[in-house]
Amino acid sequence: LKLPLLPSPPLSAVAPRPAFAPGPLAAAPAMPLDPWEIEPRPQMFPGSAPRLLTASSDRTMRLWNLKSGECLRVFAGHQKQVLCLDVDWDNLRAVSGSADHTLMHWDVENCLWLSTLVGHEDVVSCLSADFPSRRVLSGSYDKDLRLWDLVTGKCQQVYKGHELSVCALSVDWAGGRALTGSTDKTLKLWDLATAQCVQTIEGHTGPVWAVNLDTEQAHNAISGSADRHVMLWDLRAGVCSRAMLQHQRQVTCLDLDWNTFQAMSASVDRSVILWDLEMGEPIAKFEEHPGTVNCLSVDWLGRRMCSGAGPGDNCIRLWDFSDGFCEREMEGHDGAIWALCADWASAHKAVADAQGPIGLDDD
Repeated sequence: LKLPLLPSPPLSAVAPRPAFAPGPLAAAPAMPLDPWEIEPRPQMFPGSAPRLLTASSDRTMRLWNLKSGECLRVFAGHQKQVLCLDVDWDNLRAVSGSADHTLMHWDVENCLWLSTLVGHEDVVSCLSADFPSRRVLSGSYDKDLRLWDLVTGKCQQVYKGHELSVCALSVDWAGGRALTGSTDKTLKLWDLATAQCVQTIEGHTGPVWAVNLDTEQAHNAISGSADRHVMLWDLRAGVCSRAMLQHQRQVTCLDLDWNTFQAMSASVDRSVILWDLEMGEPIAKFEEHPGTVNCLSVDWLGRRMCSGAGPGDNCIRLWDFSDGFCEREMEGHDGAIWALCADWASAHKAVADAQGPIGLDDD
């Protein structure tokens, strides 16, 4: 399954920004004359070995050790491409969605299939799981959203409203809201309890492949589209507050840090861009992948990220995005990487444990 490569659409009303110069990443630093003068890089994961779960068009998922780059397990069960996933790292459970029209529930620790959720009539393109409440929301090319009970495997609710395929999904489980993006070029905001669309947002001139909803400040959202724009939205007024254009081809994925108001976007143009949303300007650009970058998992606290790519690449890269250094490249999948999820929390916990209690009196 490939994202449709559309002809370049007309630009939005926002004037194009000047060509982006990546600044400090534009050229490699000069090497010292003596090899022994090179300062070794600090370990990326001191005291921990975080895991990464990836989904691929080769119909499998793989579990990786991020510290060593080793593939630990391979999960097989889907009959077609695996396009989306979500992971509960505390209890080692996962849910995947596939072009075979199904979702699957997995025991990650023991590499076991637990159940299959059947109901969609076309490709399952996106999902989000709330593991404490045992619920999953999925979006499909059949134009619908479905809310599932992971315990019974039954569909609890169907959400209808998009005119074409649902491609992107972001859920505020605590707030009872979901945001979707579609090939009908719109975003829709949903009330999970009533299954009603409460807001339709227009502005993109191409399919919307990526969305992210701010769960803290309920009025913020962001989207990425085949029209090459990353757009920041004020949901209170339903208007675009920033339209950012730097990618040369369609935007495929977004990851957000709403606390610092920064975003990471990936694209068919093989690049990843770090954005300052307050200014609407790029901060850095990463261009190691030789293929389309389909997915991201970002550790904003540790300034690390994983990226997965498609045809001509089919690799995962681990980055230190504070200086643009690519720490590791992981190979193993026989097809495009469509989704990934990293256990960044375990790396943070190892650092906190090593530091010990802070601010406590000895006596």
